[in-house]
Amino acid sequence: MKRSCKFLLACTVAALIFTLPLAYAQESGAGKILILYYSRTNNTKMCCEALQKELGADVLEIKDCKSRSGGWGFFTGAVGSLFNVHTDIEPAHPDRSRYRNIIIASPIWTGTLATAIRTLIDDNRWDEKNVVLFTTTNAAEKEKYIEKSKARVAQRGAQVLGYCQVVVKNEVNGKRVDKPQQEIIEAARRFVPEIKQAFSLPSIKAKQ
Repeated sequence: MKRSCKFLLACTVAALIFTLPLAYAQESGAGKILILYYSRTNNTKMCCEALQKELGADVLEIKDCKSRSGGWGFFTGAVGSLFNVHTDIEPAHPDRSRYRNIIIASPIWTGTLATAIRTLIDDNRWDEKNVVLFTTTNAAEKEKYIEKSKARVAQRGAQVLGYCQVVVKNEVNGKRVDKPQQEIIEAARRFVPEIKQAFSLPSIKAKQ
C-alpha cells in the first residue's frame, strides 16, 4: 500500500515537472509578438529589426523562392501583384501556435502587398490571431488599398488591429529619392507605442 502511494506521488511530481514549464511557455508566448516579413531591398527588413528590438519580438523572414532582384525581378513582382499571382515561399507554413500577436510586414508593390506576403496570408489560417500590418512604400497608399490589405487578412480569420506604414522616399524637385536609412528606422520606431496599444501590451512608461 505504501509503495503504491509512493508510486502515485512520484508520478504526480513528474507530471508537474513536465507540464508546468509547458503551461508557462504557452502563457508567456501569449503576449509575445511574432514578426513575419518579406523584404526585397532591405527597407522592410531594417524596420522589422528595429521593431524587434523595441518590442522584444521574435522575427522570421519569409523568402520568395523566385528571385526578385534587379529590374527584372521588380518587374515580375509588380506584374504578379497586378494579377494577384502567388509564388513559392519558405517557410510556407510558419509555426504561429505560440503567438497570439503577429506583425505581418511587407513592401507595397503596385498598391498591394508583395507577392510572398500575399501568398503567406492566403495559404494560412489566422484564426484567433491579432494582426497588425506593417508596410514600406515609395508613396503614401490610398485608403482603399489599405482596406483591401486589411480585408485580405481578416478573410483568413485574423482580427486586424492596426496598419502602420513607412514611406521610404522623399520628393525632391519632383523626383522621389531614397530616404537615409536612419530616417527610415526612426519612422518605424515611432509606431512602437501604437503597436503596443493595439496588442494591449504594457506601455514603455508603465515598464519604467
